Amino acid sequence: MFQAMRLQNISYSAFRRHANRFLEPAVIHSWHQLQDTEVESLRHKKVKLGGDMRADSPGHCAKYGTYSLMNLETNSIIDLQLVQSNEVGGSHNMEKEGLTRGLQLLESKGVAVDYIVTDRHPQIQKFLRDRKITHYYDVWHLEKGLSKKVAKAAKEKDCEVVKKWQRGISNHVYWCATSSSSGAEKLAKWKSVMNHMQNKHEHDNPIFPKCLHPDRNSTDRKKWFKTRYQSHTEDGEDSC
Repeated sequence: MFQAMRLQNISYSAFRRHANRFLEPAVIHSWHQLQDTEVESLRHKKVKLGGDMRADSPGHCAKYGTYSLMNLETNSIIDLQLVQSNEVGGSHNMEKEGLTRGLQLLESKGVAVDYIVTDRHPQIQKFLRDRKITHYYDVWHLEKGLSKKVAKAAKEKDCEVVKKWQRGISNHVYWCATSSSSGAEKLAKWKSVMNHMQNKHEHDNPIFPKCLHPDRNSTDRKKWFKTRYQSHTEDGEDSC
C-alpha cells in the first residue's frame, strides 16, 4: 500500500536492527528493574502465587512456552520464564519446567511460597506435592471441567432435569470459591448443592447448616431432583 502511495518507509531488516540495538534492550532493562523491585519487597515473606503457561500454538505441538508467576495480592507479574520444547524433551514438559525455573529464582532471592494457584496439569500437581507446596486449582479450570461433565449428563435419557441446573451449578462453583474463608467452608457449601437441587435447604454440616437465599415457592416444580434413593417420580416416569 505504501508503494502504491509512494510513501517512504524503513525496511523490515532496518526495523530489526533498530529493535535489536535499542528497543529490546530497553524493554529488558526496564523489566529487570521492575522485577528486582518487586522481588526485593517480597524478600523473607511468604507470597501467594498464581501460575500458568501460554504457548505459541494450541495443542501439543508448541515450540515455545512462556510461564508467568503472578503475585495474587498485588496482581503483578513477578517472573516470566521462556521455555523451548527441545530443551525439555517435548512441549508437554514445558509447563513444569517453566514453573520449576520460576520457583528456583524466587527461592534464590529469599522469597518463600505460601501457596500457588494453577490449572490441573498432572505434572504440576505431582511436582508441587513432592515439594510440599500448598496447591490450589484455578476455579475457572475446575468449573470448565465440571460443566463439560454436567452437559454430557444432561444429554442422557431421562436426565433432562440436569439441563435446568447447568448454569446454577456453574455459578455455585464460583460462589463457593469467592464467598468462603477456608477449605472446609468451601467444601460444605459445595456439598450443599445436592440438597438444594432436591428442594432441601437445611444441611447436616454445622459449617453451612442452611442455604442463604430467602425462602420462596418455586413456580417450576419439575426442576427439583428426586431423592437419590427414589428411582421413580410420583407419576411413574423415570427420574435422573
